[in-house]
Amino acid sequence: MVAAKMDKKDLEQPDAFQEFVGKVASYARENRQKLYAAAGALALLIVLGAGYFFYSAHTESEAARLYFEARMKLMSADPMGTGLADPAAAKAFEGVVEKYPSSDAAQGARYELGNLYFTAGEFDRSIQVYRVFIDKASGKDIRTVYAWFGIGYAYEAKKEYDKALEAFTRVADSKPGNVHEGISYRNIARVYEEMNDRGKALDFYRKALEKSKDPAASSLLKRKIAQLG
Repeated sequence: MVAAKMDKKDLEQPDAFQEFVGKVASYARENRQKLYAAAGALALLIVLGAGYFFYSAHTESEAARLYFEARMKLMSADPMGTGLADPAAAKAFEGVVEKYPSSDAAQGARYELGNLYFTAGEFDRSIQVYRVFIDKASGKDIRTVYAWFGIGYAYEAKKEYDKALEAFTRVADSKPGNVHEGISYRNIARVYEEMNDRGKALDFYRKALEKSKDPAASSLLKRKIAQLG
């Protein structure tokens, strides 16, 4: 291709890029201290960000290690998973929460503590730690369903039936799926039966049967409905 012809006017105009570079250099000279300060601040932010990342990674690693040790204590004390209350395991889980309260491992420890306190008959402590777990849990954590069940069972054990019903109803209203919804209805029915409200107990046993997919559970529910009906 033939190069485009340049006229005298084009030759006399300053190069746009050179003009831009000149303006940048002039600004830099006039604002040298500000630029140095900005560069220093940026460097500090980078260093702090990297430091926080490595600190967080170290914290999560240590918390996970302590959580694993606590789980091993629990498994040693209760190898068959029968729900045995073990003070040593509880103390180990408490250590995870106390030392690394914001870690993912602390959340797992809170859930385990809720179970252990309940098994030990410490219902108020169980309710308290389950509630903290729920407050800190993400919306997709299925353990929140079991934590609400745990709260309901603890209130039921304390014979605070209205509060137990509230906890079980929360699960049912959240539509967690047929299995957990069915368990919720069964729990609600049982509490109403303990309150001598046969009518509501029967209604919820029927709802539980509608959600049940397990033949053995369905058989028990049918038997219960026959007894109450």
